[in-house]
Amino acid sequence: MSEKTPLPQELQQVLNYMEVSEEQHEGLLSIYNAVEAPLRASWDQQPQSARNVMESFEQFQAIVTYTLAGPTAELLQMAQQNNEGEELSEEQADAMLQQLFSQGIKMMIKDLKSARRDASLRNEFLSPFRA
Repeated sequence: MSEKTPLPQELQQVLNYMEVSEEQHEGLLSIYNAVEAPLRASWDQQPQSARNVMESFEQFQAIVTYTLAGPTAELLQMAQQNNEGEELSEEQADAMLQQLFSQGIKMMIKDLKSARRDASLRNEFLSPFRA
């Protein structure tokens, strides 16, 4: 059996709250690491009032990771075979994945800003960390 890489505490909290199976943890950790730099850049540009919705960047990173898991899995499956049955090049798949991450981050930043004034959305962001 392969040795498991420990998950960051915030990601572990989200995965436990959402009852994600252990088999999916490695893939989610890959997403968590892949989005860190672009997400940090977007996070740092936000007003303090938006960043105050979460207790830390790492909590937001964990929420974004979980949100991107489904679309990422679909994209990777699609990248294996396109409509003509030919595999996409690695460069094409990487470009599509980067675009997916970029759009997902943009959407989550927008939701983070909205959560400043929307208590139910704010609670949705924070609920995994209060469980």
